[in-house]
Amino acid sequence: MKELSLVLSLCLLFALGATTNVQASNDIQKVVVLAKKKTVKFKVYGNCGMCKNTIENALKGVKGISWSTWNTETKMITVRYNPKKIKLEDIHKKIAAVGYDTEKAKAKDEVYNNLHGCCQYDRPTKK
Repeated sequence: MKELSLVLSLCLLFALGATTNVQASNDIQKVVVLAKKKTVKFKVYGNCGMCKNTIENALKGVKGISWSTWNTETKMITVRYNPKKIKLEDIHKKIAAVGYDTEKAKAKDEVYNNLHGCCQYDRPTKK
């Protein structure tokens, strides 16, 4: 499926006017890089805009992560990353390290307890 997307993207680039070899080469490199990246969504517990800043900042500048955004209403984070540079499990751990539980990683109690009062969400219970 990725190969088909790559081929279609390359055809689109040429159809839209990749007029020089250098431009075509640069455009092909961008498509190849994009094809290597993956976008995932998962739950991150939190409450407010301050939580949003902390959660998103935990992933800023991390090698292999292109961008992330956390929705305060749905409690879902969307992350675009390169799985060859960072494991999904490590993304969960980076978020937990700043005090926020995810579907796969639990924040340490002492880190959670140091969150601002409005950021102390109802922690999920294990079943």
